[in-house]
Amino acid sequence: MSGGSKQRYKQFAINSAQDACIVLASLISGITLNLAKYKEYALEAEDLLQNLEGDYIVAKLYDDINDKLLFRQHEMLKLTSDHQSSSFSYIDLRPWLVKHGYLISSMPEDVDAILLELLDVRNWTFHNPQSLLVAARDAAEKTVPEQLKGKVQVLPQLNPIIIPKTTRYELVMLASLTIHTSKRITQFERVLEQMKEDHQEIYNSIEEKQLLMTENPLHKLQYVEMNITSGLADYHSDIAQLSMAIQKSKYDGSEEKFYDWVIRPATSSFDEKNKATEEGKE
Repeated sequence: MSGGSKQRYKQFAINSAQDACIVLASLISGITLNLAKYKEYALEAEDLLQNLEGDYIVAKLYDDINDKLLFRQHEMLKLTSDHQSSSFSYIDLRPWLVKHGYLISSMPEDVDAILLELLDVRNWTFHNPQSLLVAARDAAEKTVPEQLKGKVQVLPQLNPIIIPKTTRYELVMLASLTIHTSKRITQFERVLEQMKEDHQEIYNSIEEKQLLMTENPLHKLQYVEMNITSGLADYHSDIAQLSMAIQKSKYDGSEEKFYDWVIRPATSSFDEKNKATEEGKE
């Protein structure tokens, strides 16, 4: 039997301060983890810059570090400045939380400016902007020598198609990358700081909190990093598989559909652990 509308599973409804805390915590967790890796790769880029000699860097060295930085930056841009309707991103979430009374404090102007700049970065890097072709055409036309302007016409080369394959970069490109990365670190740190302040404000508004039974209850939010082993048979893998089913509108909430999509390897550490537990009970 169907568990309900397939479409509704694509939306996580915020109906309480607890729900708001869950969403903010998920964004904070994602940014924290990706920012740590981003900083790690930034140090690699700086070390590389300091240890290279000459005016150039081979493409593989530059591309490898740039790709790692770009991936982590993309992950953080999705969490901070993304208008995609079925996603949670801070740039849209915060105004919504204010509008619905979960937040009272206003957004600091510097954070607002950072989010708008990150939105521009997100829009330019996530897509294949037509402006690149416009810029290529204009750049070709504008670089015609002055004495030839009006006398020659810039035409596109239709055959053969030239595919530029970079084999080396000027070392100044790596220096520029480290400067850019340093700026982004400062921006993401500031946004993360504000998100935690918002999280604390909403948490404080909850009268009956679920607190750990400790001698001194945790009234201030704590962010604790826990080392885990990730595998194909764990809870996080289940979440990823189920989320894909939801995005494809294949999940209706029923157990049948759940087990159609949440598939584990025939033998896994998860199964072995459970088997050992059951044998111990016998």
